[in-house]
Amino acid sequence: MLEHKSQEILIKSRRNIFTNIAGGNPSLFSGTGLDFSELREYNIGDDIRSINWKVTASQQTPYVNVFNEERELNILCVFVLNSTIYFGTKRFKQEVMSEILSLISYSTLKNNDRLSTMIFSNKEEFYHPPTRSRGSLNITIPASLSLDPRDKKCDYKAMVEQIRKRSKKRSLIFIIGDFYGEDIDLSALARNEVYPIIVRDHFEQKPSLYTEIGLLDTYNNKVSNVNITPSLVLKYEKVLQSRDAKLHEHFISYGMRAVKIYTDEEPFVKLSALFRRQ
Repeated sequence: MLEHKSQEILIKSRRNIFTNIAGGNPSLFSGTGLDFSELREYNIGDDIRSINWKVTASQQTPYVNVFNEERELNILCVFVLNSTIYFGTKRFKQEVMSEILSLISYSTLKNNDRLSTMIFSNKEEFYHPPTRSRGSLNITIPASLSLDPRDKKCDYKAMVEQIRKRSKKRSLIFIIGDFYGEDIDLSALARNEVYPIIVRDHFEQKPSLYTEIGLLDTYNNKVSNVNITPSLVLKYEKVLQSRDAKLHEHFISYGMRAVKIYTDEEPFVKLSALFRRQ
């Protein structure tokens, strides 16, 4: 079953990356943006994505960022193993996260960049060192699907420190998880280009079931009977919205561009839209 699901994700991802990327672009993301050289005035034909809007506004004339020649990117994908990803009404969050990992990995390797993969809970559960081999996906994707998250709780502080140890050079870092946790702080990674990819289920954000129900705490494996009422749901939603707003502000303040992908959505579509906005 695991092997079948892994192959299904790999085939779907490969088809998307190798046949659906418009305009002949070799990757979901481009290879520029990490090696800044200088500012200069805009010339006809320059890529509008290179426009420095702050300088343009202050000088009242278009300026663009100039980068050194496109070079090999160092890309690290971090898969956050937390008990809360063991949930989903359409598909489990863990499966959707694995598909996202597969899409980013194929795109990286098609672009001939160096890919590293880490799976982290309160410790490093798995690490694949930098590679350009597509065969590595036959190791990383099964690992992301097979590790049981039910007794795991991510230690984000420890995760950031481990990422810093693994990323000696400036990198593109994709952190894939549902981002449920206290005091999530990624500021120490700000010298890199960081993309938090938040995977959620619509039901967990807006529960629509009003009854007494047994809820399983996947961290300690205990069941609690809870009477879900409209007032309890409203309180829960307000707490979640407040935490997500704080998280969003944190990402914005450090120049991190996050995207939220739900379990009933196509990850490729959301990722493509994210990188078209660069």
